[in-house]
Amino acid sequence: MPPDEVCLSLHTLELANLGVRRALVHEQIEVILDARDRRGHPYCMWLAILTLLYTGDVVAAHTECRQLAMDARWLGSPRHQELLTLLRARISLMAGDGVKSAALLSESLARGLPPTLAQLAVAWLVEAQVLSGEAEAAHKALLSHDLAGRLDPDLPDVAHVLAARGALHMSTGQFRRALDDFTSCGRVLTAQSVANPAVIPWRSRAAFAALATRRHDLALALAADELTAARTWGAPRGIGLALHAVAVAGRDDASVSLLEEAVELLDLGHARGDLIHALHDLATLQAERGDPTAARSRLETAAALARESRNGLWPDRLRAALARQDLPELTGQELRISELARAGYSNRQIAETLFLAVRTVEFHLSSVYRKLGVSGRRGLHSALGSPPSS
Repeated sequence: MPPDEVCLSLHTLELANLGVRRALVHEQIEVILDARDRRGHPYCMWLAILTLLYTGDVVAAHTECRQLAMDARWLGSPRHQELLTLLRARISLMAGDGVKSAALLSESLARGLPPTLAQLAVAWLVEAQVLSGEAEAAHKALLSHDLAGRLDPDLPDVAHVLAARGALHMSTGQFRRALDDFTSCGRVLTAQSVANPAVIPWRSRAAFAALATRRHDLALALAADELTAARTWGAPRGIGLALHAVAVAGRDDASVSLLEEAVELLDLGHARGDLIHALHDLATLQAERGDPTAARSRLETAAALARESRNGLWPDRLRAALARQDLPELTGQELRISELARAGYSNRQIAETLFLAVRTVEFHLSSVYRKLGVSGRRGLHSALGSPPSS
């Protein structure tokens, strides 16, 4: 039987996995972290700080890790140091610093980790490398650990591996593969009774993949389910992620206000990587609705955040979006139609998506081509940039 201090940590983690009673979970974590005898137990602290991250308290988790790094019981133990490095890497990743996270995880894997930790470390490394714009390195990491092909559902931390692979597929435009991995991740978590999107926000990730594969009803259902679960749990980051997905999947009159709320919550949750994505999408909607000044402000904020956090995934997209602000003014309808055309939709598919007549789509596209000075769809890519992949 595990010692009592580990039992309490496990019980608290189980509550967090269910996504219920966040206030109680936070209270129990504080009890565990305040007990001096428990602070020397590596597994107890590992579970407690992971659970603290699920509550959304990234700042407190960072503070706890700094204190443990100065604790003599942790300084002299390789086992303690392994877990501490992984926790620091996870905190950096959640805060949007993929470069720092990838460096810590690469060092840990190079030193050698036990099998119970290695798969998780690789999964987090892949996520960090994707955020850093290092998709090729992320793919190599999966290949070198035999995680690029079919996965055994009983593999340790397979849900994290699937989520990381999904993120990689999204970054490289392999949207159907991304959707498959995210939904497989969801099935694994459901089988393990993990309902809390703070553990892995697989539904909102899958919603973006579904949108990219033109499965709008699925995207909206996934996003709505995650929003319900996120509000039940109550962590700002999780609610912000879900609101973002709902806003983009719904794309209606409420979308701008939902995205504005998502931006506020993601900022509150110190989720800079996700905040950049939300700011980009908010700017896109504001531009479509005829508010270029607000759109430019959001894009400039996102670009500054990307520089500060050394984000390699978003700078090119943000530069392209800012460049589009300087193009001849397009109406909201023209922007929506041109974005779909640039993404590969046929005129008929655009008409069905926006509930328009095909001739109306053709009319607006002709107007777009004339304003941009291009001869057809191929010119949209050079004038507007490549469509976002996540």
